[in-house]
Amino acid sequence: MHSRDKSPRVPVWRLLALAALVALPISFATQAPEAHQAITSPYTYNEHVFPILRDRCGRCHFDSGPTMMSLLTYNDAIPWAESIREQLVGERMPPWYVDPSGPSIRGGHTISSRELDVLVTWATGGVPQGDLSRKPAPVAAPAQWRSPLGNKPDLVVTMDQEFALPANTMEDHHEFILPTGLTETKWVKAVDLAPGTPSMVREALILVDNGPVLAAWVPGYEALEPPSGTAFKLPAGAKLRLQMHYRKHYLDEQNVVKDRSSIGLYFTDEPNSGREVQSFDVAGTVSGESIDPQTFSKTLTTAARVVAFRPQLDQAYSSVDVHAILPNARQVSLLRLHAARPEWPRRYWLSDPIELPQGTKIEVKTTPMPSNADDIPSQKRDKLQIALEYIAQ
Repeated sequence: MHSRDKSPRVPVWRLLALAALVALPISFATQAPEAHQAITSPYTYNEHVFPILRDRCGRCHFDSGPTMMSLLTYNDAIPWAESIREQLVGERMPPWYVDPSGPSIRGGHTISSRELDVLVTWATGGVPQGDLSRKPAPVAAPAQWRSPLGNKPDLVVTMDQEFALPANTMEDHHEFILPTGLTETKWVKAVDLAPGTPSMVREALILVDNGPVLAAWVPGYEALEPPSGTAFKLPAGAKLRLQMHYRKHYLDEQNVVKDRSSIGLYFTDEPNSGREVQSFDVAGTVSGESIDPQTFSKTLTTAARVVAFRPQLDQAYSSVDVHAILPNARQVSLLRLHAARPEWPRRYWLSDPIELPQGTKIEVKTTPMPSNADDIPSQKRDKLQIALEYIAQ
């Protein structure tokens, strides 16, 4: 095990974080609605709001989950009504930044315009509870494994011991090496993480040691099966590298909090091509505090069947546009993000792979958000990088 940062250097604004964002804290200025606030909302929690919060937010906002509060009961939700409105209107929740005008991306947790209207109207209209006889039944915590594949992992690899965040240490990044014990080569179609202590696991990167990235896990993650014929090679004797980002809830600052998480691997047959997923990184640097559009690019040296993207953002961007310029000068859209922030790195699987010939230029256009676009500081990362994941043709 290798610790990268155990220091308790945590800004005050993060200690007073609103976990409605998990990785994007906001001020505790919001208080519960005053008792004399007029009821103007035609929508009530029991009848209209709860089903939306359960289906769209319940993956993270449950008791002892990765946020410090549940939204799954009326009494839990009402203190956060104004913050719910702010996060929705500011496009910071749900944390899914795919622009629907771009190529179709698998998965995603979005809300419809009607659902947005219901939540905002309720939050600003007196937060009525509604008919008490229609009080929602308690909601069970999410299942340990959330893969839509409908079965348990073929192999579960667990950390060999607990990792502890000491008292007065709020945050840490830590890497673990986990032997798989495999005696033969396997092909992996999906990977999931079961946090031992969901309240402290903020994100995780799961890699084959000296090999590809298997998963970029975030709260609410689903282990999706990639496009047909796509898989990652896991050699006999392979070890997994688990890079964990831990952060306590502020209420746990004085407590020792421990975690022992598990990785779930879903196997598949060897692809017909026998080729594994590879990564092509396109990296750039945004100049200073400029909010002007920036462009950088890199050229493919082989023909590629593009299946996914893994953006690593260094700051908040109002837009990120990844496209291909073919040798014949035709332009093909690959990925579009809007209101994208650095707190939620993830993998975006294309619904339909895109074939690109050798010599195609991958161009990335970005528009940074102004530094005062939010009253919340952005979580800075080391660099701006778009990993294009493909199968060589």
